[in-house]
Amino acid sequence: MKTYRSLFALIAVHSLLVATSDAAIIYSGLQNIAISTSFDGTYLDVDTGLVVPVEGAGWDINPFFGGEGIGNSPSFQPVRASTSISSAVQNLAFGQMVTASSIYASGFAGSDSHIGLGPDQFISGDDGYIGFKFLTNGNDGPFYGWMRLNLSNTGASGFIRDWAYDDSGASISVGAVPETSSILAVTVGSLGFCFRRRR
Repeated sequence: MKTYRSLFALIAVHSLLVATSDAAIIYSGLQNIAISTSFDGTYLDVDTGLVVPVEGAGWDINPFFGGEGIGNSPSFQPVRASTSISSAVQNLAFGQMVTASSIYASGFAGSDSHIGLGPDQFISGDDGYIGFKFLTNGNDGPFYGWMRLNLSNTGASGFIRDWAYDDSGASISVGAVPETSSILAVTVGSLGFCFRRRR
């Protein structure tokens, strides 16, 4: 009986640690928002997940021409190659950290050299990730996040797949989402072990 109590206590502690470590991550869920192929683009408000009218209140990022160009508001700063407002937005690797020490510009900025075959560039038609820091519509933050994009420079529409940010102000790993499935997997696996052990 002691073995089972110890095992259940271990499960409870592990579940609490996992839930606590990821409780601050806000995840959009899969969105697949089409990026306009026109110059007007697609103005996204990250806080609400809504596409807003052209340069409407609260917009954060504006990919246009299918993603061949990317504009950003002063409240949303993607990770770039340099601090210049026209330097290329970087395609980050899954698992790479987005932190206060990542490279950002400031103010309104744009990028038109982020698609290509070079290192840290997006490949047209393939998914990739930007890192970003942003302030909410209520001016909270900065918060650090990632966004998965499928960008095109062939005239086809691109897509804003999904995004996440940590609302505690902590750094975030590209691709990180709130952990819920791991708690269930550990619990179910441990219960299976208990039943097997009992025989």
